[in-house]
Amino acid sequence: MIALVRYQTAILLRSHRWVFPLIGYGLLISVGAASSMPLAEGLVWSAAMLVRAVAFLTRSMLTAEPDAARACVAAATGPGRAQLAALLTALGGGLLLGVAGACFDVLTAESAADHPGSGVTNKVGAAFGHPEILAAGLVTALVCLLVGSAVGTLCNPPLLRHPGAAMLATWAAVILALAAGVSPARAALRHAGVTPTAQSQQAQWPGLVPLLGAACLLALVWTASVLAAARREKSLPS
Repeated sequence: MIALVRYQTAILLRSHRWVFPLIGYGLLISVGAASSMPLAEGLVWSAAMLVRAVAFLTRSMLTAEPDAARACVAAATGPGRAQLAALLTALGGGLLLGVAGACFDVLTAESAADHPGSGVTNKVGAAFGHPEILAAGLVTALVCLLVGSAVGTLCNPPLLRHPGAAMLATWAAVILALAAGVSPARAALRHAGVTPTAQSQQAQWPGLVPLLGAACLLALVWTASVLAAARREKSLPS
């Protein structure tokens, strides 16, 4: 599996299909930095933007490999293992984006200290001096990471093969994931969001239910994708 993940990572990097999700995520979290959000709010904002970034990064990974290469890899290692490796690669890329977004928020958001000093060092020290704020933001980002991966998997090959329909479905699912009340990401963002009555530098935990819901959703969608990949390979003429 490690060799498959390395192979899928090389495919993604050489295809340059990671550029669009990376630039989009960077631009979106920069909007939050421009509004001088407190650290807690900045982490929630970057977590919300992670849903879209991971969904399209997963789409990029699932469509980057040429059909001939995919068939060879599936024949050598099994279509299910090849599909799982592609999904793990996209999830790992999304994890890197989430960590980078959290670091960006620490450096650009308002300091978590009651009497902040100037400079990057003071901001970093204040963030680590309030680990509960940073931890709550990372948990919220984890929920959004899992939901984004589920969205990208559900709306792209092999579950949805038509390119135009897959693109539109991915956009629609991202919007629903951020707006629908039944979405684990929406629930996590609602619980973690700083309300007008709450102090802006208090840790706002997303709760256990959204995290478990996102993990279950990801497991179901990944299982369906792996089984669909295996069934598609068996249906192809030899």
